[in-house]
Amino acid sequence: MKKNVKNHSVSLLLVLLLVVSCGPAPLVTVRVNNINALVEIASTPQQRERGLMHRDQLPKDQGLLMVFAQPQEVSLWMLNTPLPLAVGFFNGQGRLLKTAEMLPDGGKTLYHSPPETLYVLEMNQGWFERYGLEPGAQLHLPAPVVGR
Repeated sequence: MKKNVKNHSVSLLLVLLLVVSCGPAPLVTVRVNNINALVEIASTPQQRERGLMHRDQLPKDQGLLMVFAQPQEVSLWMLNTPLPLAVGFFNGQGRLLKTAEMLPDGGKTLYHSPPETLYVLEMNQGWFERYGLEPGAQLHLPAPVVGR
């Protein structure tokens, strides 16, 4: 009987680990100037590629922060993303370089960042405009985040 309980416990633990690893990323608070945003961190190629796909809604002031290993031009599209999004491109010093509004179009349109982009912040449509965040605004991270 003890062996059977032990096997069930190990099986349950493995299932829980699998469920946790497949769930959404933990949320982290970042700031742009003095505006807080609760974001998922996407620091791997797989996480960045998945982005905010298949989301039907995004709570106010929540989004996704993509982190790259080195500054680069980033191209984004809205494949399988039914939500209109606002995107901000930041350099390695956390300075906002450019924003864009991205509309669902099945991935037809490419949105390109400046070549020195290290961070990409995706939020609900109109987020940067609503808070008056323009190029030069400062991204503040709670801790260093490194992309892969």
